[in-house]
Amino acid sequence: MHVAGIVAEYNPFHTGHLYLLNKVRKELGEDTAIVVIMSGDFVQRGIPAISDRSSRTCALLSSGADLVLELPFTFATGSADRFARGSILSFSKSTVVTDLFFGAEHDSLEDLKYIASLDPEADPESEAGVVFHSKLEELQKEGQPYAAAWQEAFTSYLEARAGSEASRLSSEDLSAILKGPNNILAIAYLRELNRCGSDITPHLVHRENAYHEEGLKEGNFPSATALRKAILERYDTLTKPEFIRSLSDLLPFIPDAMLAEMLCQWNKGTRPMGEKDLIEAALPLLRAGSSEKLAGTAHMGSQLPGYLKGAVRNLHYDEKEPVTVHFRKNVETRCFAYTRILRALSSLIIGQTAEDLDNLTEPKYLRLLGFSENGRSVLKAMRGQSELPILSRASDAFHYAKDPAFARMDELDRISHDFWTSRARGTFEEDFKREVIQFKRGKLYR
Repeated sequence: MHVAGIVAEYNPFHTGHLYLLNKVRKELGEDTAIVVIMSGDFVQRGIPAISDRSSRTCALLSSGADLVLELPFTFATGSADRFARGSILSFSKSTVVTDLFFGAEHDSLEDLKYIASLDPEADPESEAGVVFHSKLEELQKEGQPYAAAWQEAFTSYLEARAGSEASRLSSEDLSAILKGPNNILAIAYLRELNRCGSDITPHLVHRENAYHEEGLKEGNFPSATALRKAILERYDTLTKPEFIRSLSDLLPFIPDAMLAEMLCQWNKGTRPMGEKDLIEAALPLLRAGSSEKLAGTAHMGSQLPGYLKGAVRNLHYDEKEPVTVHFRKNVETRCFAYTRILRALSSLIIGQTAEDLDNLTEPKYLRLLGFSENGRSVLKAMRGQSELPILSRASDAFHYAKDPAFARMDELDRISHDFWTSRARGTFEEDFKREVIQFKRGKLYR
C-alpha cells in the first residue's frame, strides 16, 4: 500500500489543498493512506496561524487525511531549506512514507530534480562552488536580500559549470523557475531527499490558473493570503454577529469542514490570529532589548537588530492605518526581506536563539495530532519501526528530558502554543489536556 506524505501549513485549509488530497488518491489509488506534517501554531512566514492546530487537524481528517503530525516550531518558521529539512527528515525517519506530493508553479519535475541535484552548499571546494559562495557574499554585502542573492549566485554557479551537463537549463529558464516561491520549496524538498538518501518517490502537482494572491475569484483556487486578509479585515471592522454571518461567501473557497471548525471556535470566543498579533507582541521587546542582546535571536544576525531598533524608535501610532501596514512601511527595505524580519520577530517573542538554529538541526520526535481509521494501521507500523519517538501527549516528552536538543525543541513548541492560546482565548498549558483527535465512522472524537 502507498503511504503519501504532504507538507503544509493549511493557514487556512482551502479548496486548493482539498484538490491535492483528492489528486493523491486519483494518482495512487483509493486505498492510499495520506500522512500530513503540518505547521503548528506558527507558520513559515513567522506569523501565528489564523486558526489553532486542532481545528485544522479536524478539518483535515474530515476531508480525507489519515494521519496528521506537527512540524516543530524551529522548522515550521524556518527558511525554505530548514522547513524542508524538518519535514523530509520527519517523513524519512517515520519509515512508512513511500511517496511525497507537493505543488509548484513549474510543470516539469525533471527540471526541478535537476536543479536540486546541483547543490552548491555541498560543493564548496570546487571552482564553481567557490564562485557561488563568493558571489553570494558579494551580493549580500551590496544589500540584496538572501533569497535574491542566492538565486543570482546560483546562476553564476551554473555558468561556472558551463560545458558540463549543467547547460540543460538556460539562465533565463532558471531565473523564471527560481522566481516561483513554490518552485523554491519544491527544489528544497527534492534536495533534502537527495541529501538524506531517501527512497521516497516525489510527485509534482502543477499549480495552474489558481492561487492568485490579490483576490478571491470563483472558479479559481484561492490563495491562503487572500483568505486570511478577507477574514481578518472583517473581524477587525464588523460586530461579532456580522462577522460570523459574513463568512458564508467564503464557502466556494474553504471546505465545509474547515469553515465549520473556524466558525465554532470564533463563536466560542477564540479569535483569528495573524501578523498583527506578532507585531504587537514584538514591539515592546524590540524597544527594550539592546542591539547586542537582540543579535542573539534566531534569524536576526548582526545588522538587523540596530536597523529594527532605529525603525521602531520612529514608529508612531496611526489610527488611520493598521499596525501591520504601518510597521511594514517603516521597516521593509531591500537589505532585509520582510519575511526574514517576521521570522526574527517570532523567534524573539518565543525565545528562539541563533544557537538554537545551530543545535536543532534534525527533528527529535514526531508529534501526533490526529488519525483516522485508515491511519490507525499506518500509526501502528510507525510505532513499530520509526526512528523517532512518537509523542501522543505533552507528558511523553518527559521521558527524553536528558537529551538537551529534544528538551529544547519541545520547549519551543510548548512556548509557541502558549503564546497562541493566551492571545487567542486567554488560556495556557492546554497541551497537557490535549487528546489525540480520532476520526471514526464519519465522526470526530477529541
